[in-house]
Amino acid sequence: PAPPTPWNASVTPNRRFAMRSVALATVKALKDATGGTINDVVMAMCTGALREYLIEHDALPDEPLRAMVPVSIRTGEEQGDEVWSNRVSAIVAELPTTCDDPAERVGLCRQAMHAAKRQFELLPAEAMMEASQVTSPVIAASAIRLVGRLKLADRVNLPVNVVISNVPGPREPLYVAGAKLDAYIPVSTITDGVGLNITVHSYEDRLDIGLISDRELIPDLWHLVDLHVDEISRLFEATGAEWA
Repeated sequence: PAPPTPWNASVTPNRRFAMRSVALATVKALKDATGGTINDVVMAMCTGALREYLIEHDALPDEPLRAMVPVSIRTGEEQGDEVWSNRVSAIVAELPTTCDDPAERVGLCRQAMHAAKRQFELLPAEAMMEASQVTSPVIAASAIRLVGRLKLADRVNLPVNVVISNVPGPREPLYVAGAKLDAYIPVSTITDGVGLNITVHSYEDRLDIGLISDRELIPDLWHLVDLHVDEISRLFEATGAEWA
């Protein structure tokens, strides 16, 4: 089970959204400086921001936080309607929130993601899709409502604390009927027991960071999203990389 956090509790429909943007070139500069990937830098950015936020609230657990990270399970053999449908599962990765070195956190995030992906690869994508088709949507929806009604998230320590998604977007501008798409807003959702979702999406030369949470669990969400941008600065200081 994941260690308890301020947002690891039952949520209500009272949601709050906050967003910040950084230049994609700055993240690529950190990628080159650390020898990792853009995803490594994104995960380290989120880890550092969450660590700082929890320290400020005197709530940093002694154990690493755990994040659910959505991943694609497409096989490349989809046909018909499957080509346009979502085929997504998730892995659970430990976030090195116990590490106080920003540069070291990048390497630890890379190791954690590799370990999670190795476990994930033990189960073929076809088996996951077949399992999801067996469960009746009616039963699944009823189970979700039961969890919320009984407030099981308040009684059981769930295996994850936060959801983090990093979605590579188009590098070229998109248009609809001649109108240019200015921004692709990274809005996701929260669930009972996990009241914080971080979605990072790239578009053109920008990286957008979107946070959605239960407003009672995280009343200062704009401060938390600002900490993500601050973590970018800390990574530049720690690695000696040059700003793009």
